[in-house]
Amino acid sequence: MLFFSFSSRADEKERQPFKIAYAESWAPISVDSANTVTGILPELMDIVIDKTMGIPVKHQGFPWARAQEAVRSGEVDAFITTPTPERLKFTRASKNVVFTLNFQPIVRINSDEEHLLKSEKDIYTILKSKKYCDVLGNGWAENFYKAKNLKYLVVPTLDICLKHLAQGQIDIIIHAAPVSLSFIQKLGMGKQLTVLPIVISSSPAFPLLVSNESSFGQDFLNEFDHTVSNMKQRGMWDELLNLSSFITN
Repeated sequence: MLFFSFSSRADEKERQPFKIAYAESWAPISVDSANTVTGILPELMDIVIDKTMGIPVKHQGFPWARAQEAVRSGEVDAFITTPTPERLKFTRASKNVVFTLNFQPIVRINSDEEHLLKSEKDIYTILKSKKYCDVLGNGWAENFYKAKNLKYLVVPTLDICLKHLAQGQIDIIIHAAPVSLSFIQKLGMGKQLTVLPIVISSSPAFPLLVSNESSFGQDFLNEFDHTVSNMKQRGMWDELLNLSSFITN
């Protein structure tokens, strides 16, 4: 009976899910709340952790500030985001980058900006006087525009920026490409706006950040890194990111 008790506890620990927190309104990166989260990151983690490593995964969506607090407290095991010094105080980061969020310029089709904007350097040289726009609370934008000494309009949501752009009230948006494409398609602006194939060099790279309070410790992170490295070496990682299910519909 004692042996059976120990075995049951071991089996229960093996079945314990790895809980990941996501932003609940960040289509197509992560969407929805509670336990019904979908999107690029949940799909990727299902393949890596669940299907490849054999550890069940539980995805949970929150408002972003709440997601960070859930990781800090150990309510969930991890999230996938920029490893800022503050976040690294309560997490450990994977060595491998899980996802690079490409920030790219969005302009009006057939505009002067579309013809002139050929490289990142053009943004803060020949196009420095153009009107830019981004979303309140976007720390990446704050740092980017400050570093380039550019002024930009700040609005509550990305759809407002896109509508201003379509109407000619601003000239350029520089934002996360998957998110921008999702909004453009939902707003029916595909014939008015285009995302240029210029990836900003400071685009953020996201590792997996595991809470210091999580029962999944360094051994889990080592196995995760080994798994991801192996997938990248075999060319599987790029294939995953190019799957049709990851492309904005």
